Amino acid sequence: MVPILALTHGLGLMGMSHMFNLTDDALLRKRLSPRSILLVAFVAMLLFALHAVEITGVGLLYLAGTHIDSLEHAMVLSASYYTTTGAGPETLPDGWRIVGNAESLLGLLLVGWSTAFLVRKIDRLQARERDTAEEERRHRLRTGSGYGGHEREVEE
Repeated sequence: MVPILALTHGLGLMGMSHMFNLTDDALLRKRLSPRSILLVAFVAMLLFALHAVEITGVGLLYLAGTHIDSLEHAMVLSASYYTTTGAGPETLPDGWRIVGNAESLLGLLLVGWSTAFLVRKIDRLQARERDTAEEERRHRLRTGSGYGGHEREVEE
């Protein structure tokens, strides 16, 4: 279960990066705009869907291997373990408790991985804005415009 979910997550992130050209170089060439914000929001929804697929996979495992009687119950149980929000060890039968605990740890890692992925992409988008603002500031200092003309650029 652990390697399958980790591989699924990694492939999902890689697929999103390639599908939407989210490489660092490509993002550094884009401007922060309403369109790029929509792209980030869409990627966030895809990340949610990726986690839902992973939760469904473990839910189906619980349904097939335990005495859980409905898909809904298996999904709620899996989501609870995956997000570490409340399923205790008494909710799974003996022999399955380690699976639930492994799902909790893996869910924590995968949510962290998704967060790092999304933050990195947003940071790359914002880096262009920071670089542009810094270039403009340096140009104003070089030309003496914008500050009364008496400031000098400091060598770094």
